[in-house]
Amino acid sequence: MRVLKIVVCILFLGSTWSCSWVQYFMVVNESEQPIEVTYSLKSTDFSIPVFLQTPKAYQLKKHGQLNWDTILYFADLDSTPETIRMIIPVNTALIIGNLYNSNYTTYKQQMESGVKYNLENMTVKTIEETIEIIPETFDCYFHKQKGNVVMVQK
Repeated sequence: MRVLKIVVCILFLGSTWSCSWVQYFMVVNESEQPIEVTYSLKSTDFSIPVFLQTPKAYQLKKHGQLNWDTILYFADLDSTPETIRMIIPVNTALIIGNLYNSNYTTYKQQMESGVKYNLENMTVKTIEETIEIIPETFDCYFHKQKGNVVMVQK
């Protein structure tokens, strides 16, 4: 009887524990020059947005890993709330969005739990080129890497 109580207790506790994860959307600058990232967001009304009005940046460690210990702050060079423009230094990752407990597959997927894909457009400027990204071309530039959705500028 005691063993049965222990098993029931373990099963109950196991069912109440939940596993949670975050999938980050990042622009990573591995080039030798700073890059400029500008993106505009659509209104999400009462939905949860994927892309952030206040992105976070982290320095890269060896092998492209994020240094989670130190967050970097950059000024938004655009004064409108729906457009974000930042200069990203060398060896830095800018987290522009996140998706909680869901797996991103494509920009037109049905999101769960009231989450909305809210990217209107994005521009990434380097010394050599300017890349224009719209939702329909997003998946051409951003690819899954170590569980995240990443665009790497080399």
